[in-house]
Amino acid sequence: MENRLLINKYSDQYYPPTPTRFTLFWRSFIPFQIIRFFILNWKIIKIVVKGHS
Repeated sequence: MENRLLINKYSDQYYPPTPTRFTLFWRSFIPFQIIRFFILNWKIIKIVVKGHS
């Protein structure tokens, strides 16, 4: 006989953790999102320019 692990399909360990209030604040804070938007776009522009040179 083989030793098999019993897996409870819908146990709590298979769900993602609930975000904290601090995390939810930063996700909905518009000035922070604008800054992150420009940082991400700057990184993408650098990659594209590097590929075209």
